[in-house]
Amino acid sequence: MTQLTFLGSCREIGRSGFLVEHENESFLVDYGTKFQDPPAFPRMISTDGLQGIALTHAHLDHSGGLPRILTEDSDLSLFCTPATRDLTTLLIRDMYNISHGRMPFARTDINLVRRQCEPTRYEETVPLGRSFEMTLFNAGHIPGSAMVSLRVNGTRILFTGDFNAIESQLNPGARNNLPKHDVVVTESTYARRRNPPREQIEQDLIHTIEMTMERDGAVLIPAFAVGRSQEIMCILERYGLTKKYPIYIDGMSRKVNDILVRHPEYIMSPHTFERAVERINVIHDHRDRVRAVKNRGVIISPAGMLKGGASHLYFKMVHDDPRNSIVLVSFQIPGTPGAELLAHRKVTVGKRTFNVEADVFYHHLSSHSDSKGLLDHLLKIPGDPLFYIVHGESESCDALAEMLHEHGRKAVVPEVDESFEV
Repeated sequence: MTQLTFLGSCREIGRSGFLVEHENESFLVDYGTKFQDPPAFPRMISTDGLQGIALTHAHLDHSGGLPRILTEDSDLSLFCTPATRDLTTLLIRDMYNISHGRMPFARTDINLVRRQCEPTRYEETVPLGRSFEMTLFNAGHIPGSAMVSLRVNGTRILFTGDFNAIESQLNPGARNNLPKHDVVVTESTYARRRNPPREQIEQDLIHTIEMTMERDGAVLIPAFAVGRSQEIMCILERYGLTKKYPIYIDGMSRKVNDILVRHPEYIMSPHTFERAVERINVIHDHRDRVRAVKNRGVIISPAGMLKGGASHLYFKMVHDDPRNSIVLVSFQIPGTPGAELLAHRKVTVGKRTFNVEADVFYHHLSSHSDSKGLLDHLLKIPGDPLFYIVHGESESCDALAEMLHEHGRKAVVPEVDESFEV
């Protein structure tokens, strides 16, 4: 009997973790964090008989708890792409620093992500123990992201992780000719959302920047350090703006750039990205930040929802000048400063509220497939698989399950720690 247990990411986004057990062997896919106070993790599992851990991608809701598991067994192997390994180490170290060490592992344990990783390429099949065989497929979400295909006891299970079937200036789209699977565990993040055409979003972004430059303003683009910042860079390079205007990059994005330059095989156009890295100005200190605003440049800086990082510093410098623009390029979670800015044109930082005179724009460059992309991609998987819907708000999980039902497919929305025979 093969059993699939959902350790997290059920009717929620966060603490992703899935355990597959067969006889006295097991395999784990993802082991992430949910950001709350205190942070939540999937429950601890026994590492006895655990043949390995596969990581879909570096984002902390999928990777943040890995040191906690890896400390339990020094022989336990982590399987992911080389880009995911390096990005994960960077992100977990940053999470640890921000938490001031309030994590269920020590700082030195973070090194285990690299030490116990067995770098795995797309399409490479790895036998594990007596029962398992694992293959990674490109997921198109961020550089190095993967879908995990697991074969056990004649059953093939696909864990989509986060995926985007649409190619972007940074990422190739997810593999669209997947092999036959019996079970699919899929994300549902934007099951209730339709995204505009990617090219239209890019052109609108370029128009906003050029309009702001023409009126002698500065542009602040708060962006996630991993993926979104690099996509913005590639867009600006493709449309020639890196040669027309001063462009600046700040925060953790600088280290992410260094990592991705070392892993060009996970980039849509390595040449475009490398050219952008060469042409864009790197911010080193506060004097550079003041100079970037004074020069009326385009500033790409974490955090993507204005929740901290250098974007707070820039916000205070640009918010009160109507010539400037603040451009949000990712979903803004309710309660975040970015969401407050969109709704009310004001932002609360600490105990102070800033009324915003700068122009505010929203050009959402999603790294997830929307409702149509999700459904189209899933329906193309051969084998009439049984779908388990995770990684979405409760309404999104139910919406995707209903869409699949309408197309004659079987779909289940599991609860945390619920197990199924597969």
